[in-house]
Amino acid sequence: MKYLFVIYTDSEYKEHLQNFKTQEFYKQICEDDNIEVMEWGTDFHTDYNDLPIKTQQMMKWCSENKEYDYLIKCDDTIFDDKWSFYRPKLTYENIFVNGRDGNCYACPSYGYDGGEWIAVGKDTNKNYWGIHYLQLEERDWVNYIDGHDNIKHLNLDFIKNDIPFYEGKFYVVSKDFSIFIGGQENFAKRMNENFPVEDLMVGYLAELF
Repeated sequence: MKYLFVIYTDSEYKEHLQNFKTQEFYKQICEDDNIEVMEWGTDFHTDYNDLPIKTQQMMKWCSENKEYDYLIKCDDTIFDDKWSFYRPKLTYENIFVNGRDGNCYACPSYGYDGGEWIAVGKDTNKNYWGIHYLQLEERDWVNYIDGHDNIKHLNLDFIKNDIPFYEGKFYVVSKDFSIFIGGQENFAKRMNENFPVEDLMVGYLAELF
C-alpha cells in the first residue's frame, strides 16, 4: 500500500514546518519506502478563508501528478503545543506500523476516535477517515466563529452544518476520493465565500461521493 503524506503548510508558517521536521515522526515517515512525503503551500500564502480552494487544488494536483493508494493530509502545526492532545495518537507506530493489518489510523478502516471506529460518508472504510471525529451543531459553529478572528463569515444557511467530518489536522482519503475532491473547484469557491472550513468541506463531499 502506497501513501502520499502531504504536509499542509504556508509560506508564513516556516517555523511550524521546521518544528515538524525536527520530530522523530518526520524522520520515520521519510525512511519508509511505502510513504512519499511532500509539502503543499511552502511557497505561497493562503488566507484562512481560502483554505477550501487550497485543499481542492492540492487534491487535484496530487491526484494528477502522484501515484498513491491513500493521501494523508497533515497540518504542519500539529506538533505545536496548542495541539498537544494529538501527540499520543500521532506516532509512526499508531499510524502505520500497528495498522498494516487494518488497525491503525492510516489503514483503510473506520476512522478512530476515543476508542471507537466511526464511519463518515458512504463506504467510508475505504475512502475517508481521520484521527479526530467531529459533528458540530449550529451553536457550536457560532462559538467557532467567536474563537476565530480570522474567519470573515460563516453562512449557516449555506450548508448542512451538522455533517460529521474529521478535524483537518490529520485525515486520510483514498485516491478515488481525492480525485473527486480535486474536481470540485466550483463548490470549493462557494465554500470560500460562504463557509470557509476546509475539513467540513471534505466531510460534506464524503456524503456525496
